[in-house]
Amino acid sequence: MKSLKAKFKKTEDWSKSDERLLQAVEQNEPDKVSALIVKKGLCPTKLDAEGKSAFHLCASRGRLDCLEVIISHRADVNIIDGAGFSALHLAAKNGQSDCLKRLLQVKHYCADSIGRTALHHAGNRDVMHNLHHSIFSQTSFNTT
Repeated sequence: MKSLKAKFKKTEDWSKSDERLLQAVEQNEPDKVSALIVKKGLCPTKLDAEGKSAFHLCASRGRLDCLEVIISHRADVNIIDGAGFSALHLAAKNGQSDCLKRLLQVKHYCADSIGRTALHHAGNRDVMHNLHHSIFSQTSFNTT
């Protein structure tokens, strides 16, 4: 377990403010998320010792309002968590359709550490439908 912690050790130390940001996302408090990012200069994509970030937590827990705040502060939506998943993957995997739709507006294709896309992680019909619609509405087909 010690080597796992060392794997995710970042040059920046995890602070109490970073922990407050995670708690604000967990409690779905977008105003607090925004205040912490602006006033404390926090990075919402910073990974903790377990390899998770406030940004990834938004996507996996369906915290759309908090996700909007983080996206509006120009978070890098391509960041992967400690398990190799992007926020798009986590939204698909956890059936968070609203977050999935929003992330698809920002990022259409992203593969995880083993080459799987969000469509691979989609576990329910609504999620798969949204992904399929988003992917194929961007492509024009010549049927003649």
